[in-house]
Amino acid sequence: MARPGSSGFSLAEMLVALMFMGLLLAGMVQVFLASLNSWHRVDEGLTAQRALRWSLDRVVEDLQMMGYLFPPPELRTLDLAASADPRQQSAFMLEPARPIWVARGGSFVRRAPGEDPQEPLDKTADELSFVMDVPVPVRATLAWPIPGLAVDPVPDTQTDDPAESGTVWVRAARKVDLRRGDLLLVDDGRWEFAAVRAPAALRARAAAPVQVVHPEGPGAVAAFRCHHAAGTGVQFIRPLRVVRYAVVYLDLDGLRDPRHPGELVPCLVRWETGYPADRLAPPWAGLMAGRRGSWEVVAENVTGFQVDFSLDHRFPGIRGADYAGTVRKLNAAIQARTQRAEEATRPQEPFWFRKYGGLVQLTVETRTAMARGETLRHGGPPARRYRYARSTVVLSPRNFGLEGAP
Repeated sequence: MARPGSSGFSLAEMLVALMFMGLLLAGMVQVFLASLNSWHRVDEGLTAQRALRWSLDRVVEDLQMMGYLFPPPELRTLDLAASADPRQQSAFMLEPARPIWVARGGSFVRRAPGEDPQEPLDKTADELSFVMDVPVPVRATLAWPIPGLAVDPVPDTQTDDPAESGTVWVRAARKVDLRRGDLLLVDDGRWEFAAVRAPAALRARAAAPVQVVHPEGPGAVAAFRCHHAAGTGVQFIRPLRVVRYAVVYLDLDGLRDPRHPGELVPCLVRWETGYPADRLAPPWAGLMAGRRGSWEVVAENVTGFQVDFSLDHRFPGIRGADYAGTVRKLNAAIQARTQRAEEATRPQEPFWFRKYGGLVQLTVETRTAMARGETLRHGGPPARRYRYARSTVVLSPRNFGLEGAP
C-alpha cells in the first residue's frame, strides 16, 4: 500500500488493471484465432475449387477431341468397335464404379484401412479411356517450298524434282520433338500429309529438315504430290493415341524423393500411349512404373470421377453397373439409332462414333488438402472432416457424328 500523499498506483489497482488487460488480450487472441481459422477454411475451399476447375478443363479438352482421327479411319486397319472384353481397347471404354487403386511397385493394389482413414475403403470412381489422334500444339511453317513429286507433273501445281524427295524444311515457333510415325499436315487447302520417317528435333524459330514418307507405304517415291509455297502453315499430329483417366492414390513425396515417402493423396491421373497393334488394352500400371513421360497428375485431392454417355441426349445414358453392362447399353443404343431395319442385325461397325453424335456428362469431386477438426452435432469427440466440392458439365464431342446417320 502506498503512503497517503505519495504518487503512483496501488497494488490493488495494478492487479485490477492486469486483470482487465488479460481479459482484453484473451478476447483479441480469440478473435485472431477465429479469423485465422476462417481464412484457412476459405483458402482450402478455394484450393479445392481450383483443383476442380483444372481437372474439369483438362478432361473436357480431351473429351472434345475424342474420336478425332485424321486421316479418316476407313484408310486404316483398325477395329474400334465396342467390345465386351475389357482387355480389348475400344474407341470409347467406360468402366464404372471401379475401386480407387493405390499405385505401388509398378501395379495397382487395394488401399489399406489406415492409409486414408477419412475416405471409406469401398469408395469408387469411374475409369475412362478412348482413342484419338492428338494434335501437337506447335505453330510451324514451311521454311522452304515443297516443289511436289509426281510421276506425271501438272504445270504450275506439280513438279518432278527428286532433290526434294522425302525432306521437308520446317520452322517451328518453339522447340518440339517429332517421333517416327507422326503426321505432318500442310494446311493450305490441299490437305496433303505425310508421315515422319525418322525422329526430328526442331529448335525454336530455326529451319530444320524433317524426313517424311507417304503414309500409304514406306516404298512410296513421293511424300507430297502438290506444290506448297514457303510460309505455309504446318500442323503436326500424333496418330492413334490411347488416353485414359482414372483416380489413383499416389505417394507424391515418394515420387519426388523415394527416400522420404509421405501420405497417399487421391489424384486424377491421365495416361497416354500408342494404340496397341494387337488391340489389347495397354498395361496402365506398367506405364506408370516405366516411362514417366506417358502419364501425368491432372489434379490432386480428387475423390470422385463419374462419366456417362448418351446417344439420345437423355440421362441416365449408357453407364451401367459394370463394364459389361455399359457395353450392352451402348450397343443397344447404337442399334436403336439405326434407321434401316437390315442394319439393326448387322455387326456393330468399328467407327460408329463418326455416324452418331452424343452427349457426355462428367462429374468431378475434389476435397480440401487437409482435414480439420469439427465437433459432431450429436456430441462426442471431435472428428476430422474434409470439405468437398463437386461440379457437373455436359458436352458434345465435336468429332462424333461427323458423317451423320444414314
